[in-house]
Amino acid sequence: MQTSTIGSETFSVIGLGGYELGQDQGWSGAREVLIAAIESGTDWVDTSEAYFDELNELTIGAAMRDVGAQIKVSSKVAPDASGFPADQIRKACHGSLERLGIEKLDMYLLHWPDESDVPLEETWTAMRQLVDDGLVVLAGLSNFDQTQIELCQTVGPVDVIQEGLSPIDHLETLELARWCKQQGIGVVTYEPLGSGMLAGAIHGPEDLQGVVGDDYQEWGFWQRLFAPGKFDRSAIVRDGMLAIAERIGCSLPQLALAWNLQQEGVSATLAGTSNPAHARTNAEAADVVLTRDQIDEIDALIPLGPAFE
Repeated sequence: MQTSTIGSETFSVIGLGGYELGQDQGWSGAREVLIAAIESGTDWVDTSEAYFDELNELTIGAAMRDVGAQIKVSSKVAPDASGFPADQIRKACHGSLERLGIEKLDMYLLHWPDESDVPLEETWTAMRQLVDDGLVVLAGLSNFDQTQIELCQTVGPVDVIQEGLSPIDHLETLELARWCKQQGIGVVTYEPLGSGMLAGAIHGPEDLQGVVGDDYQEWGFWQRLFAPGKFDRSAIVRDGMLAIAERIGCSLPQLALAWNLQQEGVSATLAGTSNPAHARTNAEAADVVLTRDQIDEIDALIPLGPAFE
């Protein structure tokens, strides 16, 4: 698989989103997905202490030990889990390392902004200290805006950010990614399949109930993509992309991933799945190279989507 250089490290351009691997430490499915991803050229997996209250890290750690293969790991510290005071940042990092059963994290990010009175400069100083101490290779931010990123840069380098991006959602990331490229900051995108809409598995808003539970209407992505007046617009983009995918000979998810990877400033994207076959086909999207005309076709569909209602 193609690789991308972020800071001092190289990563496969498609990483394995670990959230879909769940919270069952003994679930053999996590092992099988990890094997499929590694065999397909994916060399890193992403998780967070906030995923299933630390159980996702435990599951991934158990699967990695069972597989016995080397794979890079990205994780995140969340303000509503550990909090962002300096001592808590260090404690959270050690906790993630212990649960994952590794000695260092290849990426470690603040998961989203803290609404407490802890100064961001204090938190970022603690993050950079983890790098200096060899516990973390790359320090980053997830779901932070440009002003907050610039504030962190006054303290120390921001190596990488994580932001959502797909042709139907998180489109503000396109501008931020271009700016990050100018700053030498790596950009990893998540939700490249539009929270499942561009995976081809969502045929109506009610399909989300089986995916996220009975409270699905309270989720932010449902309100953006699937609520009344939104779903039909999401489906227009999906159907238009499906026609393009069929014409060029790839799947709809592969087309969405390829579009993501060819956006200016994007270093890599995360594709989460609990299906080993999907892990393999997602990895194959790295070989889908879109022409300028094909990208323009997809871009022409974007204004028809839910963000422009």
